[in-house]
Amino acid sequence: MAQTAQKGDAEMLWQKAWRETRWRFMSALLVLTMMAGSNVYDYLATQRLLPRLNATTDSPVAEASGLAGMIREAIELQKDFRGFIWYQAFRQNLTQMGVFFAVLLGCGGLLHESSKGSALFTLSLPVTRKQLLGARAGTGLAQLFAIAMVPPLAIPLLAPSIGQHFTIVDALAHGLCLFFVGAVFFSLASFLSTMFTDIWRPMLIAIGIACALAVVSFAVPPLNIFSVMNGESYFRTGSLPWAGFLTSAVIATALLYSAAETLERRDF
Repeated sequence: MAQTAQKGDAEMLWQKAWRETRWRFMSALLVLTMMAGSNVYDYLATQRLLPRLNATTDSPVAEASGLAGMIREAIELQKDFRGFIWYQAFRQNLTQMGVFFAVLLGCGGLLHESSKGSALFTLSLPVTRKQLLGARAGTGLAQLFAIAMVPPLAIPLLAPSIGQHFTIVDALAHGLCLFFVGAVFFSLASFLSTMFTDIWRPMLIAIGIACALAVVSFAVPPLNIFSVMNGESYFRTGSLPWAGFLTSAVIATALLYSAAETLERRDF
């Protein structure tokens, strides 16, 4: 009987976490899949524009500002379909929006419930605070895995419709890159959500940190966490960024552990 009750409590926690985040998850899945699919069809239009962009690199203004080299590199990368997809989808759209949705999934939780008056009911359940956080983190990470892996699969499915090819293996590899670094931002938002009762401050702080890291990455390329997220090493060399995966996993675990400890000491 005790085991049955514990199993029922666990299922209730997972259901509760799912109900809290399901609309965020489904919105993220839809938006990211549509973005990935639209990038496939953007390829044809971009190929018609590249000759014009190439001409701008010869202008004195571009040379003087240092933009010429950046434009040339972007053009070279996007001359073939795989390079275009990496540059537009994985380097930009899916990485940028992936960070946003990872943060969005991580925000909320028990402390946010206290602002709505439902925290005491949740705390009265026969489960620990760490179990509450664990169920929500597990649900969120599972959702994050789905939104990292599913949208890239739209690319190999739609590519043949414009006469191009993109392998499922490449899509899944880039999906893993999106997931591991996305987990860091999810965990950061989860940690911040144990310090603030609303979802807006954790969201804004986490996104602000992401923006700061993006600025730092230009000055200190070895600290560019987004090069791991966009799978640059896989695109250029065919090797997954295992060191980046390990570092991301360690940071995410440390943040979730800190979140659990902070929530354990919190008064309601």
